[in-house]
Amino acid sequence: MKNFPALLLLMPLVCLAAPEKPKKTSEPPPTPQSAGPTTVTTSGDAGTAELDPVLRARIDSCFSFMKEGRVTEAYQKLFEGSSMARDQPELMDELATQTVRVLQKCGKVESANIIRIRAAGGTLREVVCMVNCQKRPLRYIVYTYFGEGRWQIIDTKVDPELESFFPRE
Repeated sequence: MKNFPALLLLMPLVCLAAPEKPKKTSEPPPTPQSAGPTTVTTSGDAGTAELDPVLRARIDSCFSFMKEGRVTEAYQKLFEGSSMARDQPELMDELATQTVRVLQKCGKVESANIIRIRAAGGTLREVVCMVNCQKRPLRYIVYTYFGEGRWQIIDTKVDPELESFFPRE
């Protein structure tokens, strides 16, 4: 018991020297529900694991159809099973028409990559793709929503402006 005061003095040093528990790196951090959009991934294919595999397959199929010049089929595949395709078929036709106009200016689609996935809460994702065309690249944005028990595409946007690839902070 004589050494008890000395042990009390050494206790903080022992705690500082103790190895820290390793942090899990295999799981992404939870997305805050009340915060604004947060970046889930920033480039390349590394972050596609954050995207539902069914959605990823639909996005890949969509761009495969676009590479073949089959824009209407591309949108049919992209919006497959979504309430928008079911409830507003006229919007699907308008998306295809606008995309054909943009592709006439930019050239044939050669490739496409997902360059960023951002989350707003747990149910909304923004998937930003770079579509490389013969004449110039396009920024293609796909909005996904978890509703009716599944992830579905709810909107898209095609942006031919190059500055859109470089958001101002």
